[in-house]
Amino acid sequence: MSLSEAFSRSARRYDLLTRLNPGYRRELRRAAKALAHGLTNKESPVIWDLGCGTGLSTQALLDTVPDAHVIGVDASDGMLNFAREKSWPNGTEFILESVENLASNDAFDNAPDGVFAAYLLRNVPEAERTAVLTSIRELMKPGTPLVLHDYSVSESRWAQAKWTIVCFAIIIPLATLAGAKTSLFTYLWKSVLDNEATATVLQRLVQAGFHHASVTTAKGWHREVLHTYTAVNQEGLA
Repeated sequence: MSLSEAFSRSARRYDLLTRLNPGYRRELRRAAKALAHGLTNKESPVIWDLGCGTGLSTQALLDTVPDAHVIGVDASDGMLNFAREKSWPNGTEFILESVENLASNDAFDNAPDGVFAAYLLRNVPEAERTAVLTSIRELMKPGTPLVLHDYSVSESRWAQAKWTIVCFAIIIPLATLAGAKTSLFTYLWKSVLDNEATATVLQRLVQAGFHHASVTTAKGWHREVLHTYTAVNQEGLA
């Protein structure tokens, strides 16, 4: 079973499980605020929400920038179908597409005012990550912001231990009780342990042509486990 199929099968339980994760939605909103801070177009900006899943990140963006035109993108049709069932303001769209294929999809011909990607880059094959970031940047307007939001624990043994405890004591048992695909959450545990360091992600952003790349860590139990990266499309900047 592919990763997108696994996400599709667990779509209806995904929101419940994230709601049981203390601070999950709070940190999404904090990351959305980081994107809002970098927007140069403050009136009805167009924001791409890459890897939007069931729309939790879409909601965080709309909570932060209520008049935004958010285009949610995901490779899982099950996740997107569940997202579409929710109530959204006019101008909110959801498109089934993989991030690797944005450049070849006519729906993305118009450059966004900002790009948000939560829990996305970790699920892109490691050898393709810099190329994917480059392709995203090439679709963006000069001077517009990118925000990545994802787990990374490789730089801290305490973070690795904390992540493992939370996964096996809370996340995986709750997923099993909720009837979700347990293998998806064991994949989550392992993919985070194996995920590259924050310094590597910052280096990828620079290699992809972004400017002012920086990273901050989350609060609460997510500290040193969850991180938000901000950068700006360097093209056109002095």
